[in-house]
Amino acid sequence: MKLIKALLATSVLVLAGSGAAYAQNYPERPVTLVVPFAPGGAVDMVGRFIADRLSAIWGQTIVVENIPGAGTLLATGQVSSASPDGYTLLINSATVTMRAAIQETPLVDPAEDLTHIGRIGATPLLLATSPSLGVSNYDEFAALAKERELKYATVGVGSLNQFASEILRSAADLQMTPVHYNGGSPAMTDVIGGHADLFYGSITQVIPHVREGLMTGIVVSSAERSDILPELPSVGELGLDDAVIENWWGLFGPKGMDEAIVDQINADLNTVLQTPEMAEFLQSDGARPLWGTPEEFTEQVKSEYATWRRVANEQGIRPE
Repeated sequence: MKLIKALLATSVLVLAGSGAAYAQNYPERPVTLVVPFAPGGAVDMVGRFIADRLSAIWGQTIVVENIPGAGTLLATGQVSSASPDGYTLLINSATVTMRAAIQETPLVDPAEDLTHIGRIGATPLLLATSPSLGVSNYDEFAALAKERELKYATVGVGSLNQFASEILRSAADLQMTPVHYNGGSPAMTDVIGGHADLFYGSITQVIPHVREGLMTGIVVSSAERSDILPELPSVGELGLDDAVIENWWGLFGPKGMDEAIVDQINADLNTVLQTPEMAEFLQSDGARPLWGTPEEFTEQVKSEYATWRRVANEQGIRPE
């Protein structure tokens, strides 16, 4: 019996040691980082920045692969079914919880079917209108939206744009209806051209058009004013606390990844996030780094997924 116990104890130590050694040797070959959006968007730019910095730390190439489609579910599904060896990773936004929330039976459950490696950053949203709408501030916008129904552009059913717009519509008692597009670029192009009335998206995505005078900035979705748009009110300042919402980015992997590898990637990711150049990169477009543990990220994903399922039921947001 003593011999058996000794052998079992030795086996446990060997297994624990092999996991640590596995993490120390990781990565031994190129890593693929999947981006569920087309090149050029906010998630793609953040992903490529992170990939470049982690590649320098690891001494290995990180190949960025863009797989847009199905509201990020195509890429998310491919990653969730990949080998959990740490060589296929996913960067996604809050959209990952929202797209799944509108499905009765989600193709990918973001709370259960992925490994939550770590948070990356967060940004408020910026509501901007078409110049043809003829409004210059929130009071004028709200008055018009109470008088007649406005068309808000989204990047698809169950997108961040739709959830944010519906939450604001409900909180401020506005009249707004969605018009869905296949991406942020065509959506904002139609707002600029006056074919849709407004777009409510991440500051990083919308602010270039506001700065160029192609769209009119109205309000930001944070509790307080944005440092880079101090002239615009926040929904919190307007007393619309239920409408406070942020977009975020995080790093995921397939379910079942080795805990030692997850911890190593998380530690290296947090190292990147706490550098001055990362803060400057994000803050230039109104975002901020947001680091933490895998456990904190898991808690956030599960909490938000439950919230968006409730909101989807209340607002009747369902796949078309």
